[in-house]
Amino acid sequence: MMPMSISKQLKKSWLTALIGSIMLACGMCFLFWNEGKAVRIAYSLDEALRNVVVLSNPMILAPEHEGSLVHLSGPLQVLEPLTESDYGVVMSCVKLKRRVQMYQWIEIEEEQSFDGIVEDGKRYYYTTEWKDKLVDSDHFYIRTGHQNPKEIPIKSQIQIADEVKIGAFTLGTELKEKFNNFMEITSDERPERKDIKMHSGLYYHSANLWDPQVGDIRIQFSYAGKSGDVYSVIGLLEKNTIKPYYTTHGEEILLQQRYKMSVKDMLHLEHVNNYWRTWLFRGFGWLVLFVAATCLANILQTIILNSTFLCGIIPMESLTMSVSVSISLLVIGFAWVWYRPMIGFCLALTSILPFIVKVITKSGSSSQQRNTYTRL
Repeated sequence: MMPMSISKQLKKSWLTALIGSIMLACGMCFLFWNEGKAVRIAYSLDEALRNVVVLSNPMILAPEHEGSLVHLSGPLQVLEPLTESDYGVVMSCVKLKRRVQMYQWIEIEEEQSFDGIVEDGKRYYYTTEWKDKLVDSDHFYIRTGHQNPKEIPIKSQIQIADEVKIGAFTLGTELKEKFNNFMEITSDERPERKDIKMHSGLYYHSANLWDPQVGDIRIQFSYAGKSGDVYSVIGLLEKNTIKPYYTTHGEEILLQQRYKMSVKDMLHLEHVNNYWRTWLFRGFGWLVLFVAATCLANILQTIILNSTFLCGIIPMESLTMSVSVSISLLVIGFAWVWYRPMIGFCLALTSILPFIVKVITKSGSSSQQRNTYTRL
């Protein structure tokens, strides 16, 4: 039986072929960008290690290092505490977060089924839960008796301290934004307002916190970067303020870590983070290419069946896996050629090595068969 022509197969599955082609292009571009980003970050961290100046005493200003990449460690100093006056919360920290939840109706949709067959009819259940965001009850199937308020009267927010220092050096806005390791505030101090109740560190705007009603509010506070905690930072020193430093590769270097850490330890940790982030994105890029190869499977099979050469080197039973892995390695290899040629060429060679081996094996097998026939 003759295989279908490529043009007929393309007409038959043009939509999946189009989707597969778009995903193939997107996956290849994403992998190329990811590898380039990974190498630039690695080079930038190495550049930072070569150029960084260690300030051993953060209490002494260093005008001679103005405009340099510096590293310093010491306890945080928050000059003015952050407050939530209605709740009696006063905290000397870099960030103070208020998380607001409202007690609301939620809708649960369940499809009816009979002996495993899903019917057209659906059942709807309604229950109440604490939710961070407003649930729009206007879209409920049964709205009567399940109305939520139109807005949450108290908003979630994050306060950031105006002035934070380590020794004589001020932390810039970008560096303060990096304090995101929040710890819950568990205070036993009752708020002065009688309409606010407190239980297990949570503040309730509720008549009865054991029997909350729709529209009731509860609030949780947490902080990041407590005054007095020791931190290590790396950044550009500009007018006694630590700001982002940009390398020759255009990457930003602005790091902070809890406790006293050396320059090498901080940069090594960033290398490790870069390594795992790169592999995570590689996995995602390969998944996009795998889906693309699946969409293009019919076209690829038709092309292979119409080519005697391709039929002998590409396994049909693992077509999508072979194509997605080979294209991933090839794109990663080409991305590395620009930065590290030897690694790039090795990866590119690895992507086609199985097919080369198959060709050599096939030609060797054919040659052996011919010799056998000759002897006979």
